Amino acid sequence: MGWAEKNRMTSPLPLRRFTVLVVEDDHTTLKAFSQVIAQVFGCTVVSASSGEAALRVIASGEKIDLLFSDVVMPEMDGLTLVRLVRAQLPGLPIILTTGFYDQIESVTSIGVIPLLKPFTREQLEAVFAEQLSLFPVRPSLD
Repeated sequence: MGWAEKNRMTSPLPLRRFTVLVVEDDHTTLKAFSQVIAQVFGCTVVSASSGEAALRVIASGEKIDLLFSDVVMPEMDGLTLVRLVRAQLPGLPIILTTGFYDQIESVTSIGVIPLLKPFTREQLEAVFAEQLSLFPVRPSLD
């Protein structure tokens, strides 16, 4: 990685123009992810503590540039959430995180980027930057 690429990745608020929907059923983890994504990356964060809550956010028409969700959640898992979100927003970049290595294949088989817990801030930032660079300016649905 050259100096310019490294500098771009570590610059203050590198992803500030993007809105991320963070879905995590564990309150402490949701708060930690949301803080890093907002304060370190500079993204606008919309938090949801369940798949159902995430679907309500999507249905509201709020601008979302990336979905970042846990796989294992009660009632609606991340894989089901992805299928339902893709029906409404087929081009939305999605990253699913899990602490279970045996779920990686299920995640990749539906065309989603997996992120195995635990991960570093730098790994999270790199995956976000890669996914968000695919859609530098997302059109509004208004």
